[in-house]
Amino acid sequence: MVIMAMGCSNTPAEQHEIGVAYLNLDSGETFFHSEKTVFHAASTIKTPIMFQLYRMRDAGQLSLEDSLPVINEFKSIVDGSPYSIELIEEEEKSLMGNINNKMTVRHLIEAMIATSSNLATNILIELADPEAVMATLKETGADGVSVIRGVEDLKAFDQGLSNRTDAYGMMMAMKAVFDSQLVSAKSRQEMIGILKSQQFNEMILAGLPAGTSVAHKTGRITGITHDAAIVMSENDSPFVLVILTRGWADYTLATGVGIKITQAVFQYHRGKVLTESLRKLINELED
Repeated sequence: MVIMAMGCSNTPAEQHEIGVAYLNLDSGETFFHSEKTVFHAASTIKTPIMFQLYRMRDAGQLSLEDSLPVINEFKSIVDGSPYSIELIEEEEKSLMGNINNKMTVRHLIEAMIATSSNLATNILIELADPEAVMATLKETGADGVSVIRGVEDLKAFDQGLSNRTDAYGMMMAMKAVFDSQLVSAKSRQEMIGILKSQQFNEMILAGLPAGTSVAHKTGRITGITHDAAIVMSENDSPFVLVILTRGWADYTLATGVGIKITQAVFQYHRGKVLTESLRKLINELED
């Protein structure tokens, strides 16, 4: 992974914003930077959807072996009009051969996380129910995360109706995957395993020492590049790290920012970087 130089000037049109939330899962120590600043959530909302489905499984409301039809047609939350999503092979490779057939909830969850399948997400969010997802998020303390609709509902987007998150809320959502009593230990273990299968690893994972175990979910749309992770380093305390970015038109530059923050946070976690130094770095990266 090549880290792009972060010292280059911003283009006049770019306004850079970064939200960071760190939580040591053993000690409870935290570090925050603009942790309540609200961002478009992009694909980070897929983790709360997964969490809700596992909660439903544990409550006996569904089986992960239940099958759902793979149909690319959904209803806008604005007026109920139908829409379909663009099928990108990199993301939808496990679903494209099953259009108009059925797949299990388990396989749809795996596709939603590992390759960030939007088609799987829209099928599953109908099953999970956005209102139920939001209620569960509130119970976990992740009030800053708002899941109201599926992906590519352009009518909703045009009206400003989008899924949103702040760094603190997504931190709490990831913490819930690690230790919430709302789901079973088996479910927590399975969700962590699925998050470890994430195939887009250009930000947090790229900034950590080789071999570090990372369960994470990325999110990316135009000008938005996020990553939310549970980091489990051997012989060290596990921690949650959420990095949200807005305003970098170049995806490589945005991930480079995330890599630099990850590297610094990892050293902070190990007691080798002071709070003031970490905060200074993030402020410089925003400039």
